[in-house]
Amino acid sequence: MVDAGSTDGERATDGERATDPGRATDTVVGTGPDWEVIDLDGFPEDEGRGLDFGLHLSFRSRLTLGLIAASILPLAGFGIVVLLIGSATADSTLGRVLLFAAVMAAFVGVALAYLLAADLTGPLRAIASAVDRVSAGDLSTPIVVPGEDELARLADSHNRLAGVLERRNHELGRILAAIENTSPRDGPEFIAGRAATDAKAAFGMIDCGIFLVDPNEIESEERIPGEQLPVRAILHAGDEELGVLVGHLSATRAWERADQDLLELFASEIAVAIRNAQLFARVEAQNSQLIELDAAKDDFLRGVSHNLQTPLTSIRAYAHQIQTDLGERPDRRLGIIAEQTDRLSRMVRQLLTVTRLESGALHPRSEVVSLGSRVRRAWEALAVGDVALDVHDDAKGWLAIADVDQLDQVLWALLDNAVKYGNRSPVRVDLVAEEAARRLRLTIGDAGPGVPEADRGRLFGRFVRGSATGADEGSGLGLYVSRELCRAMDGDLVLEPTAPGRGAAFSVFLPGEPPDEG
Repeated sequence: MVDAGSTDGERATDGERATDPGRATDTVVGTGPDWEVIDLDGFPEDEGRGLDFGLHLSFRSRLTLGLIAASILPLAGFGIVVLLIGSATADSTLGRVLLFAAVMAAFVGVALAYLLAADLTGPLRAIASAVDRVSAGDLSTPIVVPGEDELARLADSHNRLAGVLERRNHELGRILAAIENTSPRDGPEFIAGRAATDAKAAFGMIDCGIFLVDPNEIESEERIPGEQLPVRAILHAGDEELGVLVGHLSATRAWERADQDLLELFASEIAVAIRNAQLFARVEAQNSQLIELDAAKDDFLRGVSHNLQTPLTSIRAYAHQIQTDLGERPDRRLGIIAEQTDRLSRMVRQLLTVTRLESGALHPRSEVVSLGSRVRRAWEALAVGDVALDVHDDAKGWLAIADVDQLDQVLWALLDNAVKYGNRSPVRVDLVAEEAARRLRLTIGDAGPGVPEADRGRLFGRFVRGSATGADEGSGLGLYVSRELCRAMDGDLVLEPTAPGRGAAFSVFLPGEPPDEG
């Protein structure tokens, strides 16, 4: 025996006894400090090995030797007496006959002892074979041992144990099937109702119910002999108690600790499924609310965009008319009004483009256009007099295939960003034809501080601005809208890697065609 509180010396002694190949194997029953050692040789542990004589024989061999000894020893004694009598009377014939008879009787005794030992150990072999089948998972073959002796009772105990194991395996299979069929989409009440039905079928209950209330609200029933047996299990989801499972069994049904553990395991798994269903329902409700809010936001942006276009157009027109009436006396304030009106108009146009992108109503109309001329026209529209523009056109006559209005919107946004975040440094535009890919690359860069590394991965998000941007600087839609417009035209917009001596640089890729095709 190994006690949980035994010393190292005691553990070593027990380990030597368990692993000594020269000793017969004992069977340990129970756990903890009350372990009991059953000696299969029939001798108590504290009385040694008795008649083993250090031969380490099996039970069958010792039984055979015992039967042989019981049959031969009396014959051997009788033969010795006959030899003594024959030698005393000088009649050797009678002595030889009796000796021959004793030898024959000894042979017959040995054969009968062997057959009798084989017959006596037959039930033991059947029990061992049945145990092997149980270990392999076969619980369907019972052991049949006639009589009411110890072997018969052992076989009956094995059959009952196999039946209990088969029943619990069946219950466990039903439980696993019930757990696999649960889905968070079913809802807590539905899962609880179906789990009660599954528990009733799995455990053979008369009735069963799962109540999603505080378990203290449902009192435990007392067990009354002859009445239905009440069972109960708390639905634990972590440290939280979601409810209680209650049911009744037949009065003749045996309900052991292992059955209760299995029921509690089932209840805990159902509690987890119910908790998942509750969380799933909460997430679904939040998603629905977010979808409704997003739709409301889109409707608001669409309405604001349309409603702002009319007054902006009027402001621009009146500013131009006043500027014309003044003639040779231009007023700088009118120029500022016109510039800010154009800027606000572009922001409103971005909002309108966002709504069209999300609704799928944006369909570009492809035209063949010269990128260099569109860049210069967009720069003139920005009307930035104190910032230099340097255009390097290496397109070799290649033309871009794009929607002109959408391309102008992309160029305005990128040039405006270069001026705004480049600290009024010169803006450089590089136009290159990638003939192998049949596309044009337009790169717009500045000599400003560039884009911080923390912002590079999120810069093209909707309503996202750089960390160094003030709260009143832009809407955070320019780069998002520009990239979506480029992709709608079968192109793309990317942020170039950081390079020494250069600020932020964005490259527009658009399909192109060579000058000979044009």
